Amino acid sequence: MSVSFITGVDHNHEWMLEWWFNNIRKHSDIPITICDFGMSEGMSQWTQQNATHFIKYVPHPKCAWFYKTQCLVDSPYEYTCWLDSDCEVLTNIDDIFNYAKTEKIGLTRDVARGKDWWATGVVVIKGKPAFLQEWNKISKEATLRGDQEAFKHLLQLNNSLEEKIVEIPLEYQWLRLQLLRGQDNPNKKVIHWTGPTGKNYIRNLI
Repeated sequence: MSVSFITGVDHNHEWMLEWWFNNIRKHSDIPITICDFGMSEGMSQWTQQNATHFIKYVPHPKCAWFYKTQCLVDSPYEYTCWLDSDCEVLTNIDDIFNYAKTEKIGLTRDVARGKDWWATGVVVIKGKPAFLQEWNKISKEATLRGDQEAFKHLLQLNNSLEEKIVEIPLEYQWLRLQLLRGQDNPNKKVIHWTGPTGKNYIRNLI
């Protein structure tokens, strides 16, 4: 099966990349794709030496995270799982690709923001769903705060797209805010250390 984990960073977030990479490699030998959104030369060289597949982009004029959907579109693999660079993989998650279905997008809910929100820090696709192409179009406009808000906006424009979402269990993206609120799960597989507080936690881990 043609599968890959994928992420992307610029020079502002490249300091997390080796930590992210090593956490996956502890548990999996699935190919890893890394996208260069404007890394330093040293980190770009490290990435090209270690990643299975490397994709380079011109630095985004607003914010690098608007490239996330483009990376999924550009992935050369049949099955692709995006993981934000501040996601800590705790165990083997190769079975997440079971949630990748034709013409659908696999996501966990963002229970921290509310029942109508989907968390886009972890995304699983098979092929290049039409839904993804629509999401990418809105993301590239870069008029909203980020890719998650672009996804929310897309659903507001066409709520029938909810049928195109495969819900992934929360264990595959346990949010920092859940832990902060005393919500934990011993079976969690990925922790998403969001925001400045989360980044500080990662710095302490490194």
